Amino acid sequence: MTRYSAKQRRMRGINGRSKRQFLQLFTNVKRSTAYYGLSPYARSLLFELIDRYNGCNNGMIGLGVREAAYELGCCNGTVSNAMRELDDAGLARPTKVGAWRGKRATEWRLMWLRCDKTGDLPVSAWDQRRPFSEFTTQDTKVHGVGHREVVSSLHRTHRAKNSINESGLSSPDSTHVDRYQGVRGSDGGTASITDGPPKITRKSTRKNFSSSSHA
Repeated sequence: MTRYSAKQRRMRGINGRSKRQFLQLFTNVKRSTAYYGLSPYARSLLFELIDRYNGCNNGMIGLGVREAAYELGCCNGTVSNAMRELDDAGLARPTKVGAWRGKRATEWRLMWLRCDKTGDLPVSAWDQRRPFSEFTTQDTKVHGVGHREVVSSLHRTHRAKNSINESGLSSPDSTHVDRYQGVRGSDGGTASITDGPPKITRKSTRKNFSSSSHA
């Protein structure tokens, strides 16, 4: 047996646990499709279960709905949905359902670790999701496509679809400026944009009557 000094024993955690603790999640579990399909609340709940694992209580990790709601800062319904997600994904399974009347929390087991309660072997085969690098490479790949048919004629200009073009207030040959500023008349004034002959104003009619009376 290799002998270590007192400093090396403290650094390696021999003769007692180290002062700084950490949460351990295997890479193949974190990159699996089961973990990728979890919601943010379900992922946070999974880390709460890992935090309560001390190395010899897998299958007896106690975590109830009310305590999980306090840790995640959400309501009890959200925690219930997150627990259901973990159970459906197969990452954590309840081994003993808790009871509110007896004030007994639900006991959980992390499926990628050996069960300390029943001795069942861990689940080591996890389907891996596609890496982000392969996902972006496949999406940005350019595929050769044939020429598409011309949608509009070459002799017609493209007009945007809006309420003015669809309402039929102007003819297809009218320009965008004419619709908003009116059409220039023969006398230099601005005529109306409505269809039909121009209307005779009352002022021009009175002028004709006055000229005829003097004659």
